[in-house]
Amino acid sequence: MIETYSYRLQTLHWLDGVTLRLLLRPEGHRGLPIQAGQFFSLQLPSGITRSYSLACAPRGDGWLEAHIRLRAAGQASAWLRHEACPGQMLTISGPFGDCVWQAEQAAIDRVVMLATGTGIAPLKAMLEYAHAAGCRTPIHLYWGGAEDADLYLAEYFASLALRWPLLRFIPVLSNAPAEWTGRRGFVQDVAAADHPDLSRARVYACGAPRMVEQARALLTNHCHLPAERFHADAFVPAQTPVAIQGNLTVRWRRPQGDWLTVPAVEGDTLITALAAAGLVLPVCGGQAACGACRVAIDSNWLSQLPQPSRQEQRLLAALDEPSPAHRLACQIKLSTKLNGLPLAAHP
Repeated sequence: MIETYSYRLQTLHWLDGVTLRLLLRPEGHRGLPIQAGQFFSLQLPSGITRSYSLACAPRGDGWLEAHIRLRAAGQASAWLRHEACPGQMLTISGPFGDCVWQAEQAAIDRVVMLATGTGIAPLKAMLEYAHAAGCRTPIHLYWGGAEDADLYLAEYFASLALRWPLLRFIPVLSNAPAEWTGRRGFVQDVAAADHPDLSRARVYACGAPRMVEQARALLTNHCHLPAERFHADAFVPAQTPVAIQGNLTVRWRRPQGDWLTVPAVEGDTLITALAAAGLVLPVCGGQAACGACRVAIDSNWLSQLPQPSRQEQRLLAALDEPSPAHRLACQIKLSTKLNGLPLAAHP
């Protein structure tokens, strides 16, 4: 069951011109039991919810750190810019995600970490946890951005690597200036070039979904990485809903009992249509990792859906008030036989 926790906003600190560091303190003695690599949902005073990765090693006092890249039209970004202030009470739920630091094994000869943007936050948490735990496995951290300014914690990781000989930090720029002396291109390509044989490695990838999926394919198909040792959580930033034109429709039952017809596109996942209509918020990039897109399907239509994967079944069973009618919208691919599918938000 996913529980909620009361937290107080302790501090806000700019890490660069667009990225904020939030420090959150649990109210009382009940903090979120979270692991390095997991994320949590933060409900803002307006009622909207956003998910953020833990950006520090788990603390015994329950305090949480998050790194948030502000966006021009984002609702959460507007709140953080104009209304957020230390002392405000917020509601936290979670934890979510299974891309967590794995115990060391003799069969593993190295760890490779790939990040873009604020995807560095969960890797920072893992590194701090591993360092404190006395990790003895070499770790290669690749952090990619378009420009040098995107790597807002580059000095921190360079300093950590000096203090921890097992850590190698490799910044990568896709739009590097002529004077840049570091690596160029994309993190997944640079890592593949450096590690042609990953048969005894473990890989963590966090950041843009496109990077994560390209890294998964490249490293497992060409660098001999066992698929079960590729660990990833991909995040899709919240966007302003954009209407779509589709050849299908689904029907959404509103709380007052009437129905809303939602356009959908054959071949897309259900969450694409629901997010475009502003009904469901994408959080984990279709990884079946958070449960934010849980919906209730009309019982007469359940047999038309493909069977849920084992990962989807496990997550649904862990959520509050589970039901056989519940599915994850990010895991349902739309086809013509689902035209007119009736569904609703889970109770």
